[in-house]
Amino acid sequence: MILRRLTDAFRKQDWFTVFVETMIVVLGVFLGLQVNNWNAARVMRTDEADLLTRMIVEAEKARVDMADYLALNTLILKDAKRLAVRLDDSAYCLAMDDGMKALILGVGDFAPPRFSLASANESLETGRLSLIKSPEIRDGVRDMADQMTFMDRQWQRYIRIKQDAEQAAYGAAGVSLTSEQDLDTRPGLMDWSGMDQYRIQTPEGICGNAEIIALVSNVAITQHFYTLYVGQVAEKLDAYAASLSTYADDGLDPIQTITDQAP
Repeated sequence: MILRRLTDAFRKQDWFTVFVETMIVVLGVFLGLQVNNWNAARVMRTDEADLLTRMIVEAEKARVDMADYLALNTLILKDAKRLAVRLDDSAYCLAMDDGMKALILGVGDFAPPRFSLASANESLETGRLSLIKSPEIRDGVRDMADQMTFMDRQWQRYIRIKQDAEQAAYGAAGVSLTSEQDLDTRPGLMDWSGMDQYRIQTPEGICGNAEIIALVSNVAITQHFYTLYVGQVAEKLDAYAASLSTYADDGLDPIQTITDQAP
């Protein structure tokens, strides 16, 4: 009896209405999933654009700072070469004018690279670099971050050469101060313009001294190679910044120009 009733109910069911209702439910689920996918994709595009913007801003700032840093290292290199040549000319060296004093006092000058790609490094550390759809851009970010890290390591390596030469040169020249009152103790200041506050007590100990000349020449050679390297990194940074801007502007994968072989 129960089976007959179920059979009759089944035959009387409006299957068209069931089909329509089922399709409405399926369509609703499909549209809900699609909207979620669209929202997720929009969020990812927004996050990618935000990350790109921050990387572009910091890359442009780093380019300006790098140009100034390269110019500074070029001047330091020039002075290092001048000092090595003047030390070898005993008569000129022993005159010990203010220019010669300044060269001796500046033998250890070696400004550290005070710039970085913070957003790029953060994206590497946190995995947010995956937001960038272009594999070429991702490779470029990794390469540029490596270049900046290596440059800092090179500075840390070379500064010891500078410090050793500075210590030896100061000792041989008998560098001393004339009076405590002449010193400006405000932090961050290093000015060689007032040469009368410094005394070279034993110029004969440094002028014509083969060992000191060798150390100073090594400083000049070290500075030369470092300055060349900074110039190469600056070129890579230019290409890196241009690639980020191009990708942000047109959304296309740029020609790979920033993952060339490292110098």
